[in-house]
Parts: sequence; structure tokens; C-alpha cells
Amino acid sequence: MATLHIIGAKGNIGSRLVEKTEGKYDIRKVVSPARSHLFSVDSGYYVLNLAESGGLSYDFDTLKMGDTVAFTAAISEPSVCANQFQTALQVNVCSTGDFIYESLKRGCKVIFLSSDTVYGNVSGEFGEDGSVNPLGVYAEMKAVVEKRFLEYPLFKVLRLSYNFFKGDRFTSYIRSCAERGETAEVFDPFGRSVVHRDDTVDAIISLFNNWESCDAKVINCGGPETLSRLQLANLLKEKVFPDLKIKAITPDEKFYKDRPASISMRSNLLEKVLGRPARTIEEATVQEFQ
Repeated sequence: MATLHIIGAKGNIGSRLVEKTEGKYDIRKVVSPARSHLFSVDSGYYVLNLAESGGLSYDFDTLKMGDTVAFTAAISEPSVCANQFQTALQVNVCSTGDFIYESLKRGCKVIFLSSDTVYGNVSGEFGEDGSVNPLGVYAEMKAVVEKRFLEYPLFKVLRLSYNFFKGDRFTSYIRSCAERGETAEVFDPFGRSVVHRDDTVDAIISLFNNWESCDAKVINCGGPETLSRLQLANLLKEKVFPDLKIKAITPDEKFYKDRPASISMRSNLLEKVLGRPARTIEEATVQEFQ
């Protein structure tokens, strides 16, 4: 039986992937550095310290030919990558690349979670054929790993937009403001093809079950529409938090040096992988808060 190795099993996407696969498939739950001190082997989690240099301490013999590695771990906050560059470089490029290489060398399929920011500032909508022109340190790190492995036949990339769910950082902030009666300050302009987290997770599971369902090496993982944070906040106000107060604010210039203001990423391939259209965020909101 093939095993699904979930790297970053306590992160936002990894934890949901564990919830939807545990008990149904043979999975191996691997925690990454920020949380590794919280778990022991006895609890069912295994440790991969991506922050260590000089070679990874990991039992690579657990990686078998035919297994799938879902690499969901990363330091993903763009400002942290810029401000703590050496640590982020070690985690996001060096150690990540070493682990992926060892996985591919052993005949494992690898699903690498990248970012829509590798496209940089692009005017209008675009698909997977868009040029890679990363904006910001985080995007550059993702692009380096992609470039290193895209020629490997057992390597696929999911380029993620913002993953929406009721516990994501932005939605949690909106909830907190609504519950405290405080005004939510929302950056504007700031838009993404926001995707329901379950669509990202379902795409990973689909590729695990049927790697050949999509021949493409790169799949854009975004929702069917581009939403600004202000539009998302107003949607949450309409559907969930009617008393929410919202104030649009303009970020400082440095904010846009680390990330594009808007990315309108589209994909016909994601629907092919999912076997259904990606959910709108209105549909996802109902599902998350029903």
C-alpha cells in the first residue's frame, strides 16, 4: 500500500489534509520545525527539522517507491522571509530541496505547494502559461525550488492563492473584531483568487489517488474569482458577522515590495483534478460556518 507523507502536518493545509485522510489511507504525519518540540514519535507524529543546516536528520528509509509526498511546510509570511532571510532560506530552499531530492531519488511522487506570487505583478487574468517573475523574497524562494525539480517526472506543483477557511489568519481577525465590537482595518488594494482550503486539500488527495489525472506539472490552485480583502470582509459581514465594522486602509510602500497588490490567477486544470469546479468563496463561507 502506498503511503501519503504529509510534511507540515500541523500547518493550516497539512492539518486539514490529516483530518480528511486519517483512517482512510496509510499516512505518515511529519511536523516541521516551529512545532516539532510539541510532538513525540509516540503521539503519531514524526519530526523533520527544516531549520537545521548540515544535512537533515530523518529516516529516509520510510520513503518507498510509489509513495506520495505532500510538501506543505514552509515559512510563508513574506515579511518574515524578508526579515529573517537566512532562516527562511534554510527552511524554504535548502532543507526543502534536500528532502524533495531524497524523495524523488527513492521513487516517490512529490506534490510541492508553491505560491501565486511566483507570477509577480500581472495585469488581468492569466493561467498556468503565465510567465514566472517572482515578487518578494518568499516568491523567489518558491520559484527556486520549482525550477530545480520541474524536469523530474514525479514532481508536480500546486501554485496556491490565499486559502480561505474559518480559522485562517484574516478570517480569525475579522471574527475577533466582530466579537469585540472593534473596527476591522483591512488593507486595500489587496486582491487574490481566494481558494477554499478544502479545494486545495481535495486536489492533493485526488493526485495521491490518481497521479495521471492531470499531465501538467504546474496547476494553479485558486478560486473562480478575484476578491480583494475588502470584498472578503464585506462578504463575511453579510453572511456571518452582521455587526462587523470595516475600515479600508492603505498599506505602506514596503508592503507591496514583498508581495503583489493583486493576482488574478485562473485554472482549467484544477477542475480537472478535482472532478468538479472550485467553490466560490460565498459557497465556501456557507460550508465553513453552516
